[in-house]
Amino acid sequence: MKSSVLQRVGSLISKELLLDFKEKHVIYAIFLYMLTNVFVAYKTFIDIRPMIWNSLYVLIFLFVALNSILKSFSNRFNSRHLFYYSLYNPTELLISKVLYNFFFLVIISILMVFTLSFFSDVFPKDLRLMAVTILLGAFGFSVCFSFVALLSVKSGNSSTVFSILAIPLVVPILLLQVKINAVSLGLIIDSTISKDLWLLVGVDLLFMAVAIILFPLLWRE
Repeated sequence: MKSSVLQRVGSLISKELLLDFKEKHVIYAIFLYMLTNVFVAYKTFIDIRPMIWNSLYVLIFLFVALNSILKSFSNRFNSRHLFYYSLYNPTELLISKVLYNFFFLVIISILMVFTLSFFSDVFPKDLRLMAVTILLGAFGFSVCFSFVALLSVKSGNSSTVFSILAIPLVVPILLLQVKINAVSLGLIIDSTISKDLWLLVGVDLLFMAVAIILFPLLWRE
């Protein structure tokens, strides 16, 4: 039973990967969007200090994540809606989307860290803490955005619904990321940072649990 579920989830992920390889221009556009935002920020501030670096990282990542996940729920997904509906369990569909977008956002996050560091003299002092923050933040964003995007597909104006619903949901993750990133950059010293990490884990798991419970009910309507 577990192996069959894993196989179906893996099949959905591989299908998503193949579709992205067929539409490489979409991936290139997302990376170009990220690089353009970082470069414009560099030309605007010239001297990017750690506090500015932290703000830029969070804000640019927010909008890059919005665009990158929304692209996977474009017209091609609308045309395959009935196909997914008839062949796959909604929970399996949700998990596959969350995992696929998670890996994509992790790659984006790593590239952003190195790109921002390239245009400034700022680099995280605690790489392990930054790595954990990237993983937890990417997972939280992936869960929220994938869940909302899957639901917005059923509406006539998916991009508008997606933006209105998705951004408020990730505010707690954004605030926790800002604080944890500040510690990893050496801006502040916080001996209780482990509590913030566990809080971020709790927020991610809460979002995932709510998505798993609600999505199958809403998807079948």
